[in-house]
Amino acid sequence: MDAILLAAGQSSRLGSTIDKQMHRINNKPLVIYSAERLLANDSIDRLVIVGSDGSMEELQLIFKEFNLIDNCDFVLGGSERQESVRNSLAAIESDRVLLHEGARPVISASLIERVLAPDTACVTPTVPVPFTVAIGETMMDGELDRSLLHNVQLPQVFDTQILLEAHERALSEGSSATDDSALVFRLGYPVKFVEGELTNIKVTYPNDLLLIEKILNE
Repeated sequence: MDAILLAAGQSSRLGSTIDKQMHRINNKPLVIYSAERLLANDSIDRLVIVGSDGSMEELQLIFKEFNLIDNCDFVLGGSERQESVRNSLAAIESDRVLLHEGARPVISASLIERVLAPDTACVTPTVPVPFTVAIGETMMDGELDRSLLHNVQLPQVFDTQILLEAHERALSEGSSATDDSALVFRLGYPVKFVEGELTNIKVTYPNDLLLIEKILNE
């Protein structure tokens, strides 16, 4: 199976000049932690790495440094995440595809197995939302039942043709989503939830790096 690894994200909210997936912990970039954990699964034999125009050369050098270059192809991402995923799908050769992010390095072998196991259009890990969610702008207009809410994580697994169809539809309609499973759901396909992990953190803010370093060093 092919896996897409998104590595074109910048660090605007992290307050850093280094792309978030390039940050090193124990002298290893976060994107390499993600790549190694994916390739350790017997079902995944090839990674499609999505990088930005400014980071592509550095990404290739990093994957050479850690002897992973032979398992990877590199694709130029777009100006938005959705465009980056769409670009990467042209390089996918397998009937099913796993989608992950380089800035989400703490994924366990068991989590990868859980998302690979169901044979359906889309599988996504989730964790419960442990806080109250209110609706409104400057004043509260309502609240949501948090028992029905799910914090969606990656990696996700898709039927490749269905994910491609979802992206083509979104492009033709000019619609967008921050999560690919939402695009698949809008077409009427089933999206299967499996148990996620609280340690499966995406680097967004400076404190996230400190927490991930602690988890990786445990």
